[in-house]
Amino acid sequence: MERTARQLEPEPWSAGDAAAAVLGLIARNPTLVGGATAFLVALSFVSANALWYQPHAHSGAFFATRDLLRPGAEPAMPDETTILIERPQPPPPVGDPTVKRVQATLRDLNFYSGEVDGLYGPNTRTAIEAYQAKMGMAVTGTVDDSLLDNLGTGSVVPAVLPSPAPRAQATRVASGTAEADARPAAPARDERIAKVQAGLREFGNEAIDVDGLMGTRTAAGIREFQSLFGLPETGEVDNAVYAKMKEIGLIE
Repeated sequence: MERTARQLEPEPWSAGDAAAAVLGLIARNPTLVGGATAFLVALSFVSANALWYQPHAHSGAFFATRDLLRPGAEPAMPDETTILIERPQPPPPVGDPTVKRVQATLRDLNFYSGEVDGLYGPNTRTAIEAYQAKMGMAVTGTVDDSLLDNLGTGSVVPAVLPSPAPRAQATRVASGTAEADARPAAPARDERIAKVQAGLREFGNEAIDVDGLMGTRTAAGIREFQSLFGLPETGEVDNAVYAKMKEIGLIE
């Protein structure tokens, strides 16, 4: 009986028995064991990459991985070097004063609708050609002396500015001393104003005197002329008035 009881007791497993059992399991189920092994290897690589080998923290479906962050702290960003390249801007083109005056006059005469910038471009050339054709001039499209003379911006008789008269010495009997007696000089005649006054008289304003002096009648006649032809009503002998009178034949 004792011998039978001893035979029924299980013998302890050795390392060799465990290895033999594992090998037997692999031999009986090679597909299952191979798939499980491949899954464990892939899982280990993915877990290691997410937990240790990535530089920055990110939120996950169950827990945040990579860097450990304090509450409210922002993830650390890698140092970056930004190079800002600024190209120098070329200076804006400078307009020519003479071209600017021509543009302003042609705009007042409704020949030019662009910007008065003093830059000679296609719009300026087209406006000059249209004005030259209207006036029966040679159509060149250039700013020359003939155009400036017709527009009143160049070759015209310049205004004579009044100059102070010399003081006449007078002897005062009461004081017995010689003192300078300043006398106002007479206004000088302006030939350009005289031409406009003559044009206004040809236009029907016979009450205007052709004296080359700017007075209230001349200013009123100029405003009336400007109003009739759609010019800016300045009441002054400007380039637009001079050019318009030349255009309609009031000034030769």
